[in-house]
Amino acid sequence: MEEDSDEYGSPVALASAIADIIKSRTEAHLKKTKTAVSSKPIVMRAEYAHCPNLTIIDTPGFVLKAKKGEPENTPDEILSMVKSLASPPHRILLFLQQSSVEWCSSLWLDAIREIDPTFRRSVIVVSKFDNRLKEFSDRYLRWTQKSYVICEMVSRVDLMKKNSGPFIGFSCLREYLESELQKRYKEAAPATLALLEQRCCEVTTELARMDSKIQATSDIAHLRRSAMLHAASISNHVGALIDGAADPAPEQWGKTSEEERSESGIGSWPGVIADIKPPNATLRLYGGAAFERVIHEFRCATYSIECPPISREKVANILLAHAGRGGGRGVTEAAAEIARAAARSWLAPLLDTACDRLAFVLGNLFDIAVERNHSRESDYGRKSGNMDGYVGFHAALRHSYNRFIKDLAKQCKQLVRHHLDSVTSPYSLLSEAAFRDETKREQENIPPEKNAQQTTPGKGSEGREALRECQMTVPETPSPDQPCDIDFAGAKKELGNCIEIGARKRHPRMTGNNRNLDHLRVQNGGGLLFGTGDSGSRSGSAYSEICSSAAHAFCSDTQDRLVVALGLDLFAVNDEKFMDMFVAPGAIDVLQNERQSIQKRQKILQSCLNEFKSVARAL
Repeated sequence: MEEDSDEYGSPVALASAIADIIKSRTEAHLKKTKTAVSSKPIVMRAEYAHCPNLTIIDTPGFVLKAKKGEPENTPDEILSMVKSLASPPHRILLFLQQSSVEWCSSLWLDAIREIDPTFRRSVIVVSKFDNRLKEFSDRYLRWTQKSYVICEMVSRVDLMKKNSGPFIGFSCLREYLESELQKRYKEAAPATLALLEQRCCEVTTELARMDSKIQATSDIAHLRRSAMLHAASISNHVGALIDGAADPAPEQWGKTSEEERSESGIGSWPGVIADIKPPNATLRLYGGAAFERVIHEFRCATYSIECPPISREKVANILLAHAGRGGGRGVTEAAAEIARAAARSWLAPLLDTACDRLAFVLGNLFDIAVERNHSRESDYGRKSGNMDGYVGFHAALRHSYNRFIKDLAKQCKQLVRHHLDSVTSPYSLLSEAAFRDETKREQENIPPEKNAQQTTPGKGSEGREALRECQMTVPETPSPDQPCDIDFAGAKKELGNCIEIGARKRHPRMTGNNRNLDHLRVQNGGGLLFGTGDSGSRSGSAYSEICSSAAHAFCSDTQDRLVVALGLDLFAVNDEKFMDMFVAPGAIDVLQNERQSIQKRQKILQSCLNEFKSVARAL
């Protein structure tokens, strides 16, 4: 067989020519690889009358020491190669040992014992014994004298002829090997036939798939349908991961908070010195769980920093401008303006970082969705459009997904910045007052909520027995840390659940005669931003609105918006541009060559199957 080819060369009839070809090829290959030994085989096919279907692997002989110019580890390489070739249990080991070698000093015998300790598949042949007799006779005896070899006592000569006769001579060795080969063929025939039939079916299926792929290159409608199904399936899996899923394994595909920070390249939260460790920071999460953890980490980061210091120049510029606008009210408005400016400079970088972190979480979902889609198709044995092998389409799909996430992050940043500007605007006080008045009017005719302690008349609490200890249940399944809602009036207490920090100096609050100024106060460090007291726990607070806006911008209808974005990028194009993702220059020729290779393999396997069937019937 020609090197680097599956085709056999021209036939060679002379045995001497075969030996010369093997020697020349071996020397050329070793010269090319610059080695003394190589495991690459020289494949030769011999055909003659009554030739058995047998594969013979001739290994190099063992050497004690490397030749001059060869690497010192040549003996070890030869031994390792022979062991690897002889390890398969279905192979027969034919061990040839010259009679001139003492068995106690045999180098290969120990190797044979390691490979086949019981010698159940080993055949040991002692060769060239006639050469020793000829050497002795020619050198020491006259022409008229003959030498004899006595193996046993004279009384047992006839017995040895009967027992040892079948093991002496090349013809006996050939008969034994042929009978052993026939025996092994019979034993392995059923399993081999089943394996060959399975391989033929697999190659036939692969050839049909290749034919359909070649045909699909000209069937644009089929390609569009398959590509749309695949993109829709990926979008569905992304939506399922955002909603909450545990497959594939989070231990393998999830990330901890520290891994998210390092791999995203975003780093720590701007302006935050303390180490932020939200609940479940060490768990490997992805999808909706990782999304909520980032939101809570943003909450912890927000309440762990002090309100930034304000220079006297800024205070003077704002305060002096409001000084002549109506007595004490001007001072109050100036203080409120200072607080709003500080809040914007404080929160804006944190909001941008939160959006980038959330975008990174969603960006990781593409690979997880692809893996989830592949595992689901393997489990259920169906494919939502066979897109295997279309590298250009998969690259375009990934690029479109990344662009969608990038645009989504940009929109989210704009939205939360808009909300930040709204809640730090002077007009937010007016809207807040209007909201309180409207809420009071709506609640005038609403009956008070029933107290949890109220009971029906005549049925006091004494009529109900307390739960016994045996009726109480304790959850045994460990649960992840549950992040609690922030109580803005007790931000100090909540902060302790997020990070560990030292005591914080309490800053004096700014004073004024405007009661609506309390809406801008933050209990954490005295900075002016959201509300104090119960105003922070209200669902319509500024903090809750900003967090919910970020979550809504990323997660609301993400699956539907992703389908639309992918559809516009990948499929809302003409046929020529669409086919660029599937048919690259020379791709048809590559597919045709691959098909020819598969078809050739199919013919070889089918020929082997037919030959083995005929051999099995003759056994």
